[in-house]
Amino acid sequence: MSVIIENRIIYIIVIIILSFTKGIFAESVSEINSRAQEYYDNKDFGKAISEWLRILEIDPDNEEIQKKIELVYEEKHRKDVAAHKARLHLKLAKRTMKSDFEYSKINAEDAIRNFIIAYRIDPNDPELRVMKGVMRELDESIKIEERKNRLSDEMRKEYYTLFELAEKEMDLERYSEGIKYWDRILFLVPIDKVAKEGKRKAELAIANRLKYERIKALLESGISLFRVKKYTEAKLEFEQALSIDPSNIDAKDYINRIEDILSERRSDELKRMHAESLYKSGIENLKNKRFSDAEEDFMNILALFDNYKDVASRLSNIKRLREEFEEQNRVMRLKKIDKEFRNGLLALADGRYKEAIMFFDSTLLMDPNNRLAKRYIESAKEANRQLEEEKVDDNSPYYDVINSLVVSGKLLYEQGNYVESMRRWEKILKLFPKNRIATEYLLKCNLQSNPESFREFSKIIISEGNRLLKDRKYRLALGKYEMIKSISSNYPGIDQLIARAKGGLKRKTLSNRTDTVSFGTEKVDINKIYKLGLSYYRKGGKNNIEKALVQFKRVVSKDPDNMKALININKIEAQLRISKGGRAESVEKKRLTEKQRQLVRIHYFKGINYYSNNNFNRAIEEWRKVLAIDPTYEKARINIRKCFALIKR
Repeated sequence: MSVIIENRIIYIIVIIILSFTKGIFAESVSEINSRAQEYYDNKDFGKAISEWLRILEIDPDNEEIQKKIELVYEEKHRKDVAAHKARLHLKLAKRTMKSDFEYSKINAEDAIRNFIIAYRIDPNDPELRVMKGVMRELDESIKIEERKNRLSDEMRKEYYTLFELAEKEMDLERYSEGIKYWDRILFLVPIDKVAKEGKRKAELAIANRLKYERIKALLESGISLFRVKKYTEAKLEFEQALSIDPSNIDAKDYINRIEDILSERRSDELKRMHAESLYKSGIENLKNKRFSDAEEDFMNILALFDNYKDVASRLSNIKRLREEFEEQNRVMRLKKIDKEFRNGLLALADGRYKEAIMFFDSTLLMDPNNRLAKRYIESAKEANRQLEEEKVDDNSPYYDVINSLVVSGKLLYEQGNYVESMRRWEKILKLFPKNRIATEYLLKCNLQSNPESFREFSKIIISEGNRLLKDRKYRLALGKYEMIKSISSNYPGIDQLIARAKGGLKRKTLSNRTDTVSFGTEKVDINKIYKLGLSYYRKGGKNNIEKALVQFKRVVSKDPDNMKALININKIEAQLRISKGGRAESVEKKRLTEKQRQLVRIHYFKGINYYSNNNFNRAIEEWRKVLAIDPTYEKARINIRKCFALIKR
């Protein structure tokens, strides 16, 4: 019974867990998207982006959601730019209200217009809500000044006279007389804020003299502290005045001015921290020859400060440093190409075909259009294929079968059973027609049992050797001839063929040809042509180098195996191809792994999320991570610049 109860309890727990997890995971992408869209429609961009980012966690490749997040980012940026412009023009309008009203009015109009753009995009922004009241006050101030300007000269003169008299009465603490003057000013300009505030103060002084004196003392103390730039202490005085008199315009005005100054100081400090971080990064990038990254760092510094340390000088030097580095790389690359090609030719001449293939591959990696390397790598590959066909090594799946036939074939040959031995070698040659040991023993068997067959078979081998000789594959040809020589030392003409093959190998050396070579009726002094080419090359200059190339090609046309001429041809052709000014540092669009692509997406959209919440510093950090993985991700680079531009403003 207890077991049944226990099982039921476990069952109930499982049902509860399943119900709970279902509640967590049952929410579909469409439901999250609907909620995000609702946030977006209500201008709650931060929450909208957070929800859409949840969708990207489920479906990272969802392009529709990516576009929506990008759209919100662009709207947010448009709002931020408009809000920054509104603040800038607001300051200018206030600063020039008394000295240059027309200029102040233009700035006020620009401030209000940009504020409207920003507010329409995001009316829920707390800063914009506060700014709404400030803009209303600015509009009223402009209207007041316009009313003053519309007064006749006589009335304007009366206005300023009344102003002086009202302030004088206030200083003399004759508040009732002061009220009379404030009233006369308000008769001329009914919306004059200063006159309204003056009258309010006078009425307060009459109604509560002690309170008025306390406020006055706090304001005077605050103004004294403000003048000596003790802004924090001054702000405390003005805040105390406001706690007693919440409507006090002077206290509000000074607090706003102090907050602007402190905000500018904080902003300037933050900008300097950014600039110093970028400066260190730029110096490090220069040391490591990452000129594009250094250029980006220094340009971002100038987006913050027009003149920071020696940034402008360093930026102007990058072009020269890059060119010097590119020239060093070019020279080094040409030396490596020359070295690898030379090693490839030597390996090919020595019959080290696998090494030759490796050297020519390395040459082509550095110089993909290298004509000679392409030609000789094919020769090396073909020669290597022929060698591999001649011998079955222990890596071959046929090794055990072939080895068994070889062992039995040799044993039968030694026993004088040439017919059975031949059958073993013929089986091998059916699988591997160029197998050297099978060919050699088949020739030996034929020589012993059927001389006529030997002659026919040996003619085929000699014919193959002659073809290789004609193609200047001297080592392979020599192998064919030496095989015949080892079986039949008196074979007609074999010694002459071996001498020709060895002579061809001997010519494939790096020593200068000093002989005169005959071609039909023409006699050519190879060394003379080679030296002429060398003299042109040593003079330098594109024209002389091209003349040298012509001479070296003449040498090769008469003596195709002249290695020195071939090496110089390759060197010159590479030099002409890899000309000055090639961007050694140019960032190639590298293929990212799936993991890297995933990280790029994560950091990029994290950056947008931070940006949407006004955390520009963290946004920059995330976008820098994107560029560390994929330097060609232009959106991240542009977004960083936008952030720095906003920080500067």
